[in-house]
Amino acid sequence: MKKWVYVVIAAVFMLSILGVSDTGSAAKETWVSEKPSATSFRLKDLTAVITVKIKNNDNNVQYFKIGQVYQGSLSENSTIKWLIQWTNPAAVKMVKSRTPELGGDYGWKVKPGETKTVSFGLRATGDMGEIPSYIVNVESDNSNYWPLINEPGLMSSWFMPNEIEVLNPSLDLRYWKGTFGFTLINIDEEKVSGIVRAPIAPANSKLVYSSPKAFVDDDLFVSTQVAAWDVTMDPETSQRFVYTYEWPAKVSGGNGSTSGGGYYPPGTLQGTTGSSSVPGAKTGAPYGPLVIGVLVTAAAVAYTKIIR
Repeated sequence: MKKWVYVVIAAVFMLSILGVSDTGSAAKETWVSEKPSATSFRLKDLTAVITVKIKNNDNNVQYFKIGQVYQGSLSENSTIKWLIQWTNPAAVKMVKSRTPELGGDYGWKVKPGETKTVSFGLRATGDMGEIPSYIVNVESDNSNYWPLINEPGLMSSWFMPNEIEVLNPSLDLRYWKGTFGFTLINIDEEKVSGIVRAPIAPANSKLVYSSPKAFVDDDLFVSTQVAAWDVTMDPETSQRFVYTYEWPAKVSGGNGSTSGGGYYPPGTLQGTTGSSSVPGAKTGAPYGPLVIGVLVTAAAVAYTKIIR
């Protein structure tokens, strides 16, 4: 049985890989490496407010907690570290911690059959939170092109909101909503223009709000609708950006508006339901065939972790 399970995981994983480019994205652009010290736009004050609804499908009590370290598509060996600002309802401290240096791990208990909704606020610390920084594409091409070269702008990173279901199949993520904010700074002595993408974008989710209003880049990552802005900034000025995603949703289009701020019409996206009929911890799934559900979800998460 074990051998059969491994074979199916490998098959699903390979099919996922074959559907994308060797960089793990459906990007139409080639990213060219640049010197971080020569980039005029920097990010700081990255924040996140997350709301989740999770059901415990087990007969025993289960726990889930807030993850305080995020890798994503960052520069090599770099992470975003989060400080917990508040929780609602109050979280309890866990018996063990992955990140004691960030104050320890906090989370919630879910009773058997219970559905719990929680919200919490996070603030990035370190390079993304206190030092102006920006996300780079690790797989940027070092080749030299001449006489013209493409300028893709600033990179984004992405994750799957329902990864909790792979960590614990008893926990079924029914709903996820995330509002992110960051401050963009022009550290140059001249006016600078370029494309700036959301530092963090959830896969299989819909962009429901942004300010200023973003255009949608749905070619950067598979099944990911990345908020992007065409930005022009005067010397040594800054601007705050806020955007909100909801999960689950199937991405099926974009919105070209780039001015002002506001909501995105439902017609630009195709919604899905958080079914509880195929198997479903930090950031769930239903029970049709339990084994197949778990395998597909596991392959999807493995896919995100390896290629992003």
